Amino acid sequence: MEIKIATEEEIKYCYKIMHQIKKELSEKDFLKSISLQIKSGYKLAYITDNNQIICVVGFSIREKLAWGKHIYIDDFVTDKSVKSSDAAKALLNFIKIYAKQQNCTSIHLDSSVHRHEAHKFYLNQDMKIDSYHFSFDVK
Repeated sequence: MEIKIATEEEIKYCYKIMHQIKKELSEKDFLKSISLQIKSGYKLAYITDNNQIICVVGFSIREKLAWGKHIYIDDFVTDKSVKSSDAAKALLNFIKIYAKQQNCTSIHLDSSVHRHEAHKFYLNQDMKIDSYHFSFDVK
């Protein structure tokens, strides 16, 4: 397995995996959105096995009063065809190392309430549930 932070040219190869949880997102809209986010510090890392991308994570380094300098994971997706969570573990460990290298104090993410398998994975990786996330749709 190999882990890389995607160049802008490599991002298109991550769409197939990301689309598994972002069904409504066309490839064109995905590329446009990621390109815009990159300008604000977003990074997309991926892991390959046998030259196939099997897991991706989108993240950025942020600063907040509550958490200080931290990594926020926006997207974390493992290919549904991958039976083992070894790729996800490896990619999360990569993020942990990257966070230390960047002098971050913590890693944060939100996970939709229906993603029970993801929650189980995060808890098994020593992440904890710190808070509730509330939102309001402005329409």
